Amino acid sequence: MPPIPTPSTSRFDRRELLIAAGLSLVLAAGMFLPAALTCHFGDCSSGDHPRLRDWLGRSGWIWCLWLAATMSQPWLPESPEQRSYGLGLQILTLTLLCPALGTLLGQTRGSMLPHNPYDLQVQASFAAVACLGAEYRQRRRRGEADAASLSQNAPMLARQLDEARMALLQAQVEPHFLFNTLAHLRRLARLDPQAARAMLADLRLYLAAALPELRQTEVPLERELALVRAFLALHQRRIGPDRLSLSFDIAPGLEQLVVPATCLLTLAENAVKHGITPQVAGGEISVRAGPDPQQPGLLRLEVADTGVGMGESSGGGTGLVTLRSRIAALHGPAARLSLHLNQPRGLIARLQLPWP
Repeated sequence: MPPIPTPSTSRFDRRELLIAAGLSLVLAAGMFLPAALTCHFGDCSSGDHPRLRDWLGRSGWIWCLWLAATMSQPWLPESPEQRSYGLGLQILTLTLLCPALGTLLGQTRGSMLPHNPYDLQVQASFAAVACLGAEYRQRRRRGEADAASLSQNAPMLARQLDEARMALLQAQVEPHFLFNTLAHLRRLARLDPQAARAMLADLRLYLAAALPELRQTEVPLERELALVRAFLALHQRRIGPDRLSLSFDIAPGLEQLVVPATCLLTLAENAVKHGITPQVAGGEISVRAGPDPQQPGLLRLEVADTGVGMGESSGGGTGLVTLRSRIAALHGPAARLSLHLNQPRGLIARLQLPWP
């Protein structure tokens, strides 16, 4: 399965920095405006404007506080417990550092530095609001990134779940076929050792070609047909060519179409087991593939037999139930598996798949 991509997280988000800087400037301008108006309408002719410098220092402090909180927040630890301590240290640092920077910007004589517990409390409150605001923005941004990542990866996760489900279902098909074949071979070994040796050679050739295909989810139709031909030839040797005749009718140009692995093999096995074997006289198995003449846009795959026909167990066996689940996982409701009466007798297993 391909790895699931994770969202890229950068230390700084340009949009967040612009928002923080803009908000800081708005707050700083709000604090600076009263002093500017006082100077404009008051007596500023002396050239000494302590109130203006004081408000400039406070504005610079606010701007430094918000910007420093935003820029230092991404370096906080990821662990929740360590992040709490880091957030407290961040608030304490900004409480002491930003007033000093504001004093420097306003060229005041320590007007922004805390002179009493009340000043320290006010500055700590401003620092806490700035740091917690930056923390909220960061968490919201991460939440949005995680939600976008989950939404983007949802189809891939669903595909991986379907592949895992199909692998589990397909694992039920492989031993089902192998155990049946080995049981027939064991019985034949007691009755006709020479025929058993010939059948064992055919089985070895079949497995050499089939086992690589059994571990795949989908295969080209050409390879699936080769698998079915080898399978039916093996059973034709087992029950005799006089009891089992074979025919193939494949429309040209379909060789490279992708179909569910072992889909025709399952239908062929069902035809041999429930159609031909119970009938003493045997019968014929026909494999057909082509466009669906009644429903354009669908590929029709059929395995028809002239065996005993519809029985109580028809359609309810492990192989057909598993195949229905596999094609539903691959193609959804567009894929269908149905059984129909054949004429003059027997059964037709019809598999309809979306045309690529």
